[in-house]
Amino acid sequence: MNEHEVSRGTLRFTLWGIPISIQPSCWIVLALLGGAFRVSDGSDLKQVLIFVAAGVLCLLAHELGHALTARRYTGGTPTITLALMGGVTRPTGLPRTRAQYFTYVLAGPLAGLLPGLLVALLLGLQVGNLGAGISFFLLSPFGLDEAIPHEQMVSLVQAIRDGDLSLTMLQLYSTIILISVWWSIFNLLPIYPMDGGKLIATVTDNMKLTTLVGMALAGILALLSLTGGMWFTMVLMGYFAYINWQLYKNL
Repeated sequence: MNEHEVSRGTLRFTLWGIPISIQPSCWIVLALLGGAFRVSDGSDLKQVLIFVAAGVLCLLAHELGHALTARRYTGGTPTITLALMGGVTRPTGLPRTRAQYFTYVLAGPLAGLLPGLLVALLLGLQVGNLGAGISFFLLSPFGLDEAIPHEQMVSLVQAIRDGDLSLTMLQLYSTIILISVWWSIFNLLPIYPMDGGKLIATVTDNMKLTTLVGMALAGILALLSLTGGMWFTMVLMGYFAYINWQLYKNL
């Protein structure tokens, strides 16, 4: 595929002065992760579309956290690309101090939580119970819906029965919260070059230790993913284990 074909299929726009590109591979991977191969009816297709929309929103929020922080510290104009394996922010320069770089890296996962938190607050306002929205944000990503206090769960169910909250909107809110929380947690794993690995490297100033930890953890997760049939995660973790092994050998 030549550069013109890639450009033709790429969505480009600017947000808060930051150029953003979303490549076709981003939509494709999110659709596959959302269950595109299992689509058998309109309901399944709706879930895939919701997952793709929520995924792009959360990825974009994450990268904007990096980009806006980088712009503040460097004064340049960073760019954001969403593609095959997620998102990449390309700053014009790196922050000058270790503390600034740590903040720049951490800003991504923290900003990635904002879409989930905002829709949780919106959910709480819709059902007339902010506590229900917050509980849903804190518990539903971990499959702990039964731990939501009874009064708050009743308000959610009643809002659906009264038509104040449609099942489609609840599905959208749930998906945004799920991706928002888990994408941030995933990125904080101490595996280089994910954000967690970069934070370890920044704190310890020891890339040999950072790559050793990343290689070991990525390898373990790849094996666990293999036994659990999670093929995408297995490939991703295997790739990260290989990257860390190569870096470790060259240090």
